Amino acid sequence: MSLAACSTLPDKEAGKQAEEKSDSSEQQQPTETKALSLDDYLQLRSQAAEQGNWAEYLLQSENAWQLSSNTQKPEIEEQAWSIVRSLSIIEQDKLANHSEASVQAWHLLFRLFNDFNINQQTSLLDLNSYYKDSIFHNHLLNRLLADKPDQTEIKQIAVLLPMQGKFKVVSQQIRNGIIKAFYASEQDLEIRFYDSSNLSELENIYTQAKQDGADRIIGPLRKEAVQNLASFHDQTMLLLNSIENSNVDRFSFKSADPNQQMSYRFKAMGIKRLGILSSDKTKNFVKAQQLKGLWEQQPGNTAEISNYPDLRPKLRAALGKLIHEHNSKERHNNLRWAINEKLEFFPRTRKDLDAIVIFDDANRMAVFRPQFDFFQLDIPLFSDSSISPKKLQKQAVNKDLKGIEFLSYPAVLMPEDLNSVFEAFGWDSFLVTTHLKQLKNGSCLTNAKTGILSMDGPEVRQQQIWLTYQNNGQLVRAPKVVMPVNEVENDLTQQTATNVLPESASIDQTRSQSPVEKFVDLQAAPKATNLE
Repeated sequence: MSLAACSTLPDKEAGKQAEEKSDSSEQQQPTETKALSLDDYLQLRSQAAEQGNWAEYLLQSENAWQLSSNTQKPEIEEQAWSIVRSLSIIEQDKLANHSEASVQAWHLLFRLFNDFNINQQTSLLDLNSYYKDSIFHNHLLNRLLADKPDQTEIKQIAVLLPMQGKFKVVSQQIRNGIIKAFYASEQDLEIRFYDSSNLSELENIYTQAKQDGADRIIGPLRKEAVQNLASFHDQTMLLLNSIENSNVDRFSFKSADPNQQMSYRFKAMGIKRLGILSSDKTKNFVKAQQLKGLWEQQPGNTAEISNYPDLRPKLRAALGKLIHEHNSKERHNNLRWAINEKLEFFPRTRKDLDAIVIFDDANRMAVFRPQFDFFQLDIPLFSDSSISPKKLQKQAVNKDLKGIEFLSYPAVLMPEDLNSVFEAFGWDSFLVTTHLKQLKNGSCLTNAKTGILSMDGPEVRQQQIWLTYQNNGQLVRAPKVVMPVNEVENDLTQQTATNVLPESASIDQTRSQSPVEKFVDLQAAPKATNLE
C-alpha cells in the first residue's frame, strides 16, 4: 500500500507564508467577477501545463469540460488521463495530498489501474461514492474498465448446442456466428463444440467439457437443458435461454423488451393516444395487450386495440374500426339529413389517435400500409422486430413499408458476413462471454450485432435500434428522438449511455487473413429421442 508523502516545510515557515498570503489578500481591492469562456479555461490549462502545475491543469480541465460539447468532453478526459499516467511518484503524491477532492480522485483512478496491491473493488466503490462527480465517470472510467484485461485468461470455450432434431438449423446458425466472431476477434483461444441434442447425456457432456479444460461454456440452448445445467451454479457458463430463480449468467435471443422501448419513444414524442392493430394470432395479440397495459400505466395515456382474423383477415375493416371511420359516416348522414341534400362523401378521420402500432409480419404489413394512404392518415406508424428483414445479405427494397418505424437489430444495417439474425445472436454470445467481466462492472457492448447489450443481474439485456423505410424503399436508421429534459432520467437510452464500451472495447470486425483454426466438434451424444 502506498504511503502519502509528508510535508518538508517547517511549521514556522508555513505560518509565515500563510501570514504573507493573508496580508497580500487584504491589500487586494475587490474586482468585478467576469465569467470565463471555454477558450479562457483552455488557456489557463495550457499555462498550468507550461508551469508543471498538474493539479491546476486538472482543475482547469474540469472547468473546460463543463463548457465543452459532447464530442469534446471525452477528449478532455483522455488528455487529463494521459498527463496523470505520465507523472512521477512525487507528482502523484502531490495529487493525493491536494486539498481539492476532484484532484485526489485522479490519483485514486491512477492507482486503480496501476497499483497491483490496491483493493480494486474497494477503490472502485470509493470512486463511485466519494468522487462520483469527477468528470472521468462520464467516458474515461468505462473505457478503462473495458480495456482492463481479465485476470482469468480464457484459453478454451466450450459450446453446447443441439445439432440434431428440430433445433439443428438454428444451432447451425448460432455456431456459424460464434465462429465468425472468433475469426474477427483474432484471439488466441480454442473453441470446442459439443452436441447436446440428447438431454439424458447432457450432464456427461458438461462434465466432459470441463475435463477437456473449458474456461467458459456457451449454452445449452433448449429450455429444459438450461434448467438442468443451471442447477450446477457454474459461474463460467453463459446459458442461451431464459430461466427464473437462478444466478447463472444467461443471454436469451429474446432478451429485449420492445414494448418498454416503444413506450420510451412514444413518451419522448409526446404521444398520448395510441392505436394498436393486431391479428388474433396468439403471439401478436399478447404483445398488443402487453403494450396497452404498459402504456396506460402512465397518467393521461390511452390505448385502443383493434384485432382482425389471422386467417382471411379483414384489414380495411380493422383499420376503419380503429380510426373510428363510423364517426365520419355518422357525421355525413347527420349533415345530409340536416340540409336535405345529397353530398359527395369520403370517410376521413379526426385526430383521435397520435400514433398507431401494428403487430404482424412484413408481408401482411406491406398489404396493410397502403390502407393508411387511402384514409389519408398522417400519423406515425410503428412496429416491432416482426417486420425486420430475416435475410441479412439479401434485403429487398420495400416501398410498401415506407415511413413505418420499427425495432430491429444493428446487424440488419451492418451485417458484415452474417447471413441471419441467429448468426448475429451467435456472434454476440461469443462477445458477451469474452467481455463478461466488463459487463458485470456496469459497461455495455455498443457494437454488438443484436443491440446494445448490458447486464441486469445475471441477465443480459438487449436494447434494439429503430429503423425505417424511406420513400424509395431503402432501409435506414429512424430519426433520433430526444426526451424532454425534465423526463430524461426515464429514457432507456440515457440509462445506458453512461455505461458504454467504446469501439476499442468491441472485437475488431475485420476478418483475420490467416486465422489459426482451433475448432473441435465432439459428437458426444447419439441422436436425440426426446426433444422439446
